[in-house]
Amino acid sequence: MKPHGHSLFTMAATTTLVAAVLAGGCGGGGTSESPPRPQALSHDPAVIGRFDPVFDWPVMPIHMALLPDGRVMGFGSTTGGRQGAQLSYAVWDPRLGTGADSMLLLPNTTGTDILCAGQAMLPSTGELLIVGGDLTVNGVRNHANSDVNLFTPSSNLLTRQAVSMSQKRWYATAVTNGIGEQVVLGGMIDKYVDTGLATGELVTPALTPEVYRRGIGWRRIAGAASATAFAAATEGWYYPRAWLGADGRIFMLSHAGAMYHVTTSGEGRIDTAAAAAPPGESMMPAVMFQPGKILALRNDRRAVVIDIVQPDNPSVSASAEPSWHRRYGNTTLLADGKVWANGGTNLLNDLAGAAFHSETWDPATETWTLSAVAQVARLYHSASLLLPDGTVLTGGGGAPGPVTNLNAEIYHPPYLFLRDGSGALAPRPTIAAAPTALDWSEAFQVTMDGSAPVSRVALVRAGSVTHSFNNDQRFIEMPFTQDGTQIRLQAPASRNTAPPGFYLLFVFDGNGVPSVARTIRLY
Repeated sequence: MKPHGHSLFTMAATTTLVAAVLAGGCGGGGTSESPPRPQALSHDPAVIGRFDPVFDWPVMPIHMALLPDGRVMGFGSTTGGRQGAQLSYAVWDPRLGTGADSMLLLPNTTGTDILCAGQAMLPSTGELLIVGGDLTVNGVRNHANSDVNLFTPSSNLLTRQAVSMSQKRWYATAVTNGIGEQVVLGGMIDKYVDTGLATGELVTPALTPEVYRRGIGWRRIAGAASATAFAAATEGWYYPRAWLGADGRIFMLSHAGAMYHVTTSGEGRIDTAAAAAPPGESMMPAVMFQPGKILALRNDRRAVVIDIVQPDNPSVSASAEPSWHRRYGNTTLLADGKVWANGGTNLLNDLAGAAFHSETWDPATETWTLSAVAQVARLYHSASLLLPDGTVLTGGGGAPGPVTNLNAEIYHPPYLFLRDGSGALAPRPTIAAAPTALDWSEAFQVTMDGSAPVSRVALVRAGSVTHSFNNDQRFIEMPFTQDGTQIRLQAPASRNTAPPGFYLLFVFDGNGVPSVARTIRLY
């Protein structure tokens, strides 16, 4: 496929980039010149936010998922920080603080190494679906498996399912469609072997998507098989960047820049979109910041907005460039709809190019603002996740790498602080009552603990993230009316705009300070 626009990476460089990390783990790398290290224009947390002190995690949270009860399930390494999730996983309860008593270290008795698996929250049950992962054969890692596991929050148990996928998949993406199925895309099916060829023919990719529905099982959608979309040469198999579109098809943005629409009904099909984005890398983040609108970081420190509101006529427009390339970094939707970028590097998995500073992208202006500076480098195998209190958990990094981060930090965005320069946290509005489940277009009420004016109401889908990609997150602005303590709203009308599942409902006061969210399930 001919790249669109200038790229920092030839295919030979990309092959070397991936091999550099995959030889000792799973992931990518690359080379790039570092821009001058930027300096924040303010030290006021109301402008740049603030990081809390680093705290310990019992394993490296390479994978993170926000559970419906507000806890975080994380996994990816041994308790010693070595690559592999065959022995244990952890569950953190933010309501208990950050000490040892807030963490549960639990044994993985499934026999599956779930490192580098695909994951998605099941909208009907709140279980975490985990598909595929790593496999060790004769003492050698980096093979693939076809196992299917479910994590049940009520029991904290991880259970291997009797029926596996039709293909082995390592690095697959799982996307929930409008009828609550999980569409599994990509992944590799064999041992990673670096041939040293510039063609990038390093793996055998899984070319045929398959669909899972709780209580029914699996079905292949053979009509959506594609040797182009999931090609080894363009790393199309590697955690495909994919989201549910407004027309019910799954939209895919390839690392090389091509775009595809995947139909998941019947036998399925895959269509190539007319538009294309500038080339990127497999370890660059992208996020659907509004229904049908995607912010994607690409090569040459570029950022683009991809508009798929009209699915048959997608468009790509340049946005302001971020301050750092942020390979291995993360982009996280905040409670107010802005996108927070943290971690990553301009170089290989190397501290020399690490970005300790974070930055925030405003969709209203499409500009970046420098944010707070972290204490720990978050490079390869790091992850970030929005929490119900409006803060962001960011952790991990390593296995392999120059760091072994069995730890995390919590970022407090600027909207949580008083704007008087004191650095103090602002008082927050409180939701006194809200529904726990809604149908589409259903009218509902939220009761506030007080009649102070409300400025905004928003839904943010609960996230699930690994390897610089959180396809579950999306932000939905909610029109409302207020009568004293009563806020009247209507649930989103479309299953494709707001797919089935769990959402964080934030209510903002007149100063733009969000409440602690209530979790609502759309079903």
